[in-house]
Amino acid sequence: MVHIEHRDMHQHFYQYKPFLEMIDDHDLTMEVLRLPEHVGEGEVRRLILRGGMELCITEYRMRDERVTTFKGSEALVELNYCLEGGGLFEVSGRRFEVKPNEWQLLLMKDLYAVMKHEPDRKMHFLGIRMKESDFREYVGAGEGEEATAVPRLRGAQPFYAASRPMTPEIGAVVRELAARARQETMPRLYMESKTLELLLLSLRQYFLPEDGRGAKSILRGNDLDKIKRAKAVLREKMDSPPTLLQLARLVGLNDNKLKLGFKEVFGNTVFGVLREMRLEQAKLCLEQGTMNVSETAYAVGYSNPGHFAEAFRRKYGIQPHTLLHRAKISV
Repeated sequence: MVHIEHRDMHQHFYQYKPFLEMIDDHDLTMEVLRLPEHVGEGEVRRLILRGGMELCITEYRMRDERVTTFKGSEALVELNYCLEGGGLFEVSGRRFEVKPNEWQLLLMKDLYAVMKHEPDRKMHFLGIRMKESDFREYVGAGEGEEATAVPRLRGAQPFYAASRPMTPEIGAVVRELAARARQETMPRLYMESKTLELLLLSLRQYFLPEDGRGAKSILRGNDLDKIKRAKAVLREKMDSPPTLLQLARLVGLNDNKLKLGFKEVFGNTVFGVLREMRLEQAKLCLEQGTMNVSETAYAVGYSNPGHFAEAFRRKYGIQPHTLLHRAKISV
C-alpha cells in the first residue's frame, strides 16, 4: 500500500514519486509523471491554470494490484471525468462508483481516500481540481443558490459525490483536452479556455438539469446494451467494419438511433469511435515494435498509410515512425 499525505492541493501530484518517475522536460508545457516499467505503463499529466485550478489527465495500466491512500485537510472541489476504466473508490468512509462516460462532482474536506488499482486494467480520467473558495468564485461570487451549493450539499460531512452522464458536448470537450495534453506543443491559452468551457457545461448540467442540452436520454429498454454491442462489433471488425446500416441491423437498432446513441453514450460519432479504437490499437502495435508503420496502418483498417500517419500525429502529437523507433531502442 502506498500512502500519500498532502497539506496543499498542488502537493499531491509530486507525492506520486514513491511509485512514479518524474520526467523533467522543460519543453513540455505540462508536468508529467510516468509509471516505471516494473509497476506498469502510463502517466499522469498536470497543468496548473489561472484562477486556482489544476487540470490532470491520468492514463495508466498497473501490472499488479496496488492500493493507494490519500490524506489532506484542505476543502477541495473536483470534477472528475471517466473516459475508461472506473471502479469502486472509498473516500472518508463512503464508497462510490465511477463509470466510463460519466463525470462526478466531488466536494471534500479532511479527505481520506482509498483507491484500489486492479492489475492490467486501463484507467483514463480527466480531472479539474480547485479549492472550495475558488469554486465559489466561479459559480457566483457569493450570490445565488450555486454559491451556497458546497456548504449546503456537503454540510458537516467530509465528502459529497454526485454523478452525471457525460452529454455529447461535455464528452467532446473532455476528449479534446485529453488528446491535446499528449501533444508536445500545446497552447496554454487554448487549454485554459477549453477547461473553462468544460466547467461551464458541467455546472450548467448539474445546477440547471432542465437546461442541460442532450441531458435527456433517447435510449429505452435495452438500447444501451445494443449500443455497447455495436462498439464491440466495431472493435472485433476494425480492419473491415460493417457499414452504418449493417451495424444497425446487427444490433437491432435503426441507423438514426445508433448514431444518436453513440453521441450520447460515447460523446462521438460511430466513425469517430472506430477511428479512436483504430489509433489506440495502432499505438499498442507500434509500441510492441513487431510491425512497421504501413503494416500497422493496414492491420487496423487504414488503406492509406499517409492518412493513418496524419491521424496518429493529430491524436498523440507524435509521428508513428518516431514512436516505433523509440520502441525498438527500448527493447
